[in-house]
Amino acid sequence: PGFGRDYGVEITTGPLRGLLSRAVVIVDNDGVILYTEQVPEITQEPDYEAALAALP
Repeated sequence: PGFGRDYGVEITTGPLRGLLSRAVVIVDNDGVILYTEQVPEITQEPDYEAALAALP
């Protein structure tokens, strides 16, 4: 158990196994997920503007 497993962002195979993928997860104070984005390639940046726009 942990953040990576709970939110599906833990890398489970290959040389980066055990690390977290590049992702943005916004969770409100009640535990409701407001926004998620997991990029397909670890070298790719998430859409930070979209994440900021999801903030209440």
